[in-house]
Amino acid sequence: MLANATIRSFEDGFVEIVGLDIRTIRVLRLIGDNPGITFAEIAVLGALERSLASRLIQTLVRQDLVERRNDPNDARRFGLHITPIGQETRRRADMLSDLGLEILFQKLDPAEAAAFVRTLGKLADWIDSDEFERKIRQTYADASERLK
Repeated sequence: MLANATIRSFEDGFVEIVGLDIRTIRVLRLIGDNPGITFAEIAVLGALERSLASRLIQTLVRQDLVERRNDPNDARRFGLHITPIGQETRRRADMLSDLGLEILFQKLDPAEAAAFVRTLGKLADWIDSDEFERKIRQTYADASERLK
């Protein structure tokens, strides 16, 4: 809920100043951070449905922010690379994000903000772990047995 509310608050500014919505900027950042990344990798890393990932990538390609390059080892595959225009767009988006984070954390003192970020990181690592997945499956299996 916090992420959705924050995105709704910041979205118009990103579109007005950068020309892209926040989800598209997220994909641009993934490509910039992972030169040669594939469409399938973006869908997974960005937690995006394949059709949405495809539309966002198409937007970036049409605006010359990203380009497709054939994989030198497999001509059937292509990787995505950020262009110089894309790098400038990302720089502007990153600046807006930094300003937004300053506003977001304004009501927290620096120690609270740091603790919040550490806690979110810890939760993200836990949720991404194999152990978490095992515990979820086991808990639901146990619950299913109890509900029979």
